Amino acid sequence: MAARHPRPRPLTTNEHGLLDALLSHDFAGAGQLRAQLPRTTATPGCSCGCGTVDLHVPADAPPVAASGAAPVEGTVVGADGRPVGGVLLFVEDGRLARLDITSHGDPLPAPAPEQVTWGPTAWAGAGTVRRPRPRRDQPG
Repeated sequence: MAARHPRPRPLTTNEHGLLDALLSHDFAGAGQLRAQLPRTTATPGCSCGCGTVDLHVPADAPPVAASGAAPVEGTVVGADGRPVGGVLLFVEDGRLARLDITSHGDPLPAPAPEQVTWGPTAWAGAGTVRRPRPRRDQPG
């Protein structure tokens, strides 16, 4: 039986808000990536129940000259003020490609933007893999 590929859907309010907040930071290509946001759609990026989504931008949208992890990442903060997860953005072929929602425990849905504090992406460097490999529990 062939794997089913879900249809791209509009971004949720939280997904759009997270991308808007992340792309409001000043870094190379941020303005061009912001211009892609109104035409961006999403499909589930993981089967674990987290808020990770693969992003889809039409081929006629002007690409940026960058790929890889965005130089800004978010820390998701719980009600008690402690970090409970993270938000990462990946760009492929000059287009928004993946909004990765990580957690320090159970799968974390896309958080509200006000739950996130932003800072430099400390772990990403020139040799960073452009997109995480699919999880073992996710068809790849």
